[in-house]
Amino acid sequence: MRPPPPPAATTMRFHDGADIKPPLLGVPSAGLLHQHQTLPAASFFMPLPSFPDHQHQPHLPPPPKRHHSMPDNLFLLQNQLQPPPSQGLPFPPLHTTTPFQLQPPLQPPRGAMKTTPAAQQHQQLLDELAAAAMAAEVGNSIGAREILARLNQQLPPIGKPLLRSASYLREALLLALTDGHQGSTRVTSPLDVALKLGAYKSFSDLSPVLQFANFTATQALLDEIASTTSSCIRIIDFDLGVGGQWASFLQELAYRRGTGNGPLPMLKLTAFVSSASHHPLELHLTRENLSQFAVDLGIPFEFTAINLDAFDPAELIAPSADEVVAVCLPVGCSARTPPLPMLLQLVKQLAPKIVVAIDHGSDRGDLPFSQHFMNCFQSCMFLLDSLDAAGTNADAASKIERFLIQPRVEDAVLGRRKAEKAMAWRAVFTSAGFAPVPLSNLAEAQADCLLKRVQVRGFHVEKCGMGLALYWQRGELVSVSAWRC
Repeated sequence: MRPPPPPAATTMRFHDGADIKPPLLGVPSAGLLHQHQTLPAASFFMPLPSFPDHQHQPHLPPPPKRHHSMPDNLFLLQNQLQPPPSQGLPFPPLHTTTPFQLQPPLQPPRGAMKTTPAAQQHQQLLDELAAAAMAAEVGNSIGAREILARLNQQLPPIGKPLLRSASYLREALLLALTDGHQGSTRVTSPLDVALKLGAYKSFSDLSPVLQFANFTATQALLDEIASTTSSCIRIIDFDLGVGGQWASFLQELAYRRGTGNGPLPMLKLTAFVSSASHHPLELHLTRENLSQFAVDLGIPFEFTAINLDAFDPAELIAPSADEVVAVCLPVGCSARTPPLPMLLQLVKQLAPKIVVAIDHGSDRGDLPFSQHFMNCFQSCMFLLDSLDAAGTNADAASKIERFLIQPRVEDAVLGRRKAEKAMAWRAVFTSAGFAPVPLSNLAEAQADCLLKRVQVRGFHVEKCGMGLALYWQRGELVSVSAWRC
């Protein structure tokens, strides 16, 4: 059975469409695609969070946190300049005359450090990659392509995190030089959908990144709107993923409202997605599973997917008087969403009670293109290194990188390439009239509880302003913060 065709209109309203059953793909691990009549609806999603007991632990203080500091840079460069005043975080500039130098190990051996042939080769690869980014920044696309062509002969598709990250960044830069508007890793078939859902499941099992982002964002939303007396909660989500975080939200919402014997509000979830990031079958499965899960919980539910590729802001319906609005918004450079200032103008018109910002990979959109590019490389390498430390098998790692990591890298590079000017996302929020809101002790306790279940040592949580950030060693992987206007 072919997947449902893309809608002609700018909105894809699955709640009043025909009931289209997903095809049987014959994939052993594709239990995520089973219909809810066979498996519980929640089995489609990541494991639901274990929220601390609200009755027995309402005010447990979290363990002390280390306040945020910029992780040690992968590159030690000479002639460092002062950081941009808008961001206030140290990051070295790139120079065409200064070679990159790899950061020494966390625990360097005693005595003089020796440079191995492998380290020299890696250093040369990074110098070439940085030179290609610099050439692209100054408009020398021919020179950049020549460098990337040389790198193509030197970068294997498999290997250490440094080599794999360099390979993904090389592909992303080549895509940017061809004026590509969408990544090379689109989900184009039902089989791709099955593989992508399996990759999400594997990533959630192996790494705390997804669960930290989803649980922390969910907790921030619950702290603000779960006690509302409004008859309808309206969620605007620009970072849907596979939608598993909303199963967690529905479950906890039913629990909290149920303990007070109050009526359950209706939940309207509006997801803004791109055809480059979501297949129609993905959205159908998300709608089916969330809808059935909401029925099981007794919560009135409505799911709408809006195609960002052809979205007209004038068509967005203003909330009614009895609706409370919350927004989930990924921040950072992206080719799939409008520029952040434009998005915040749109969001502000909805008068949300809370906006949750999720930063995947310590975005530095305030930097020039070449520096932003190398920051993306650094973030990608930290993430891949954390996956390798978890003992990920080659097949699972390949699918995770294909369907989750590489698309995000390409989107970040393409987004910065098309950006009209450099801008720090926190400064954009502030200039748009938003103010940060501290996350609750419960959100911090939740993060601590999550990391205690992670077998691999090296992950830790730090306060990042009023938000929380998850680190691997000294590299930030993801941060979550809450804002009000």
